[in-house]
Amino acid sequence: MNKECPICDGQLIDEKISKTFKRYGQEFTYQNIQAEVCLKCGERFLDGPTITNIEREIREKVVEKAV
Repeated sequence: MNKECPICDGQLIDEKISKTFKRYGQEFTYQNIQAEVCLKCGERFLDGPTITNIEREIREKVVEKAV
């Protein structure tokens, strides 16, 4: 079953991506993140658990630097 992009109704495919997150005045780059990518508009979507894990890792890295 094909998934549709909520923005443009294009087809979504599963793909590994790289993404940089800007948090706490710093940049954190993650590679090989599983995402759904629209073949039409290029928008990239991460699922909730992936975002939660990345946010937790970033907070831990910031706390470690502060100690």
